[in-house]
Amino acid sequence: MPDKEFARLELRQDVKTESGGTSKELVIRRPSAKDLLELADIIKPADQVRYFAKTCCRAVNGGDTVGFNANELDAADAAELSQLAATIYREGADYELPEEAGNGVTAPIVYTLRTPITLNRGAEDPEPETIRQIEFQARRLAEISEFLDTRAGSADEFYAFMRTFGHLMGTRLPMSTVVIQTLDYTDYLIIRSKIMGKLARSGGRWRKTLL
Repeated sequence: MPDKEFARLELRQDVKTESGGTSKELVIRRPSAKDLLELADIIKPADQVRYFAKTCCRAVNGGDTVGFNANELDAADAAELSQLAATIYREGADYELPEEAGNGVTAPIVYTLRTPITLNRGAEDPEPETIRQIEFQARRLAEISEFLDTRAGSADEFYAFMRTFGHLMGTRLPMSTVVIQTLDYTDYLIIRSKIMGKLARSGGRWRKTLL
């Protein structure tokens, strides 16, 4: 699937491009789950902006888009990119799972992808396979060691969650790293915030009884 344009930013100051020219406009492409997963493992804000600029942004140079030196960004332009990345992370916050999707305990949660994934199965079976739904089921403590051993909020945590709790519906494809990374960013964010939170996070259901 070709990269889709997500946003544009007119820069306050020119940046040098990898082709040797200059540019005063950036194109920001629609991120994938892979982009946001790798961004989640970067701690320093400046490194986060550099990564986002390198991975999701290109400088406009005539009719082409090319790479550029993120270190030359004006401070205010860098702040715009940082805010844009933060805005991306907030998308899906208002999404509510429909009641018929299931609760993950008495019935699996069936999530319909906003953006279906089409993948090739291999040379022996050239017909592409389209993934439209993922089923998530509650697990017992004994079944989730891999998930519990990961750092909260890390990329490894999400990969482990998908492998442990998720199952691809209507396909013979396994829950692989490629499938997880190819998720559209909105599907990634909804699964992480709404489904992972429901199945593997404390919901504050306990109450103190000792006076």
